Amino acid sequence: MRHKRRHYFINKAFQAEFILKFCGLVILGSALFGILLYLFSKNALTTSFENSRLVIKSTADYIFPGLISGGLLVAVITALSATIVVVLMTHRIVGPMYRFEKYIKEVGSGKLYSDLKIRKKDQFQNMVEALNKMTDDLKLGLVEVNDVSGKLDKLIGELSDSSSREILLREDIKRIVSELKKDKQNLTKALEYFKIKY
Repeated sequence: MRHKRRHYFINKAFQAEFILKFCGLVILGSALFGILLYLFSKNALTTSFENSRLVIKSTADYIFPGLISGGLLVAVITALSATIVVVLMTHRIVGPMYRFEKYIKEVGSGKLYSDLKIRKKDQFQNMVEALNKMTDDLKLGLVEVNDVSGKLDKLIGELSDSSSREILLREDIKRIVSELKKDKQNLTKALEYFKIKY
C-alpha cells in the first residue's frame, strides 16, 4: 500500500523558517552577483546609439537598469522554485519526524502492537528500523513477564485449592515451592531487561 502525503506543510514554523532562510540566501547571492558585475564593468566603456546619437557610457551605467530588472526577475523566479524544492525536501524530513513523535507517544502509552512505517523516499529509514526493533524487544520482554505471571497465578490457584484441604502433602509443598522459585528467577531475568534509574 502506497502512502500519499495529503498535507505538505506539516510543521509550518520549521518549514517556513527553512524556506525564508533559503530564499534569503538566493536573494543575497543574486544581489552579490549583481554588485560584483557592476563593479567589474565600471572601468569598461560601451558605445550605443540612443535617439540617433552615439552615446559613450561606462558599461556599469549601461547595464545597470537591465541588471536591476533582470536581477529582480531572476531572484523572484529562483525564490519561487527554491520554495517548491524546499517544501518537497523538508517534507521528507518533517513528515517522518511527525510520524516518529506520534509513534513514540503510542509506545509511551503502552501500545506496542503497531509497526512504524514511513514512505520509502522519506529520510530516516534507519531510525524506523531502530524504533521497530526497540518495540519488538519490549514486546518480547513483556511476553516473558506475562508468561511468568500466568504460571504464578496457576501456582497460587493450586495453593488456594490445596489449602482448603486440611493437610498439604510434603511433596506438594516442595513441588510448589520449587516452581515458585523457578518462576521468580524467570521473572527476575525478564525484568532485568528493563533498566530504570531513579
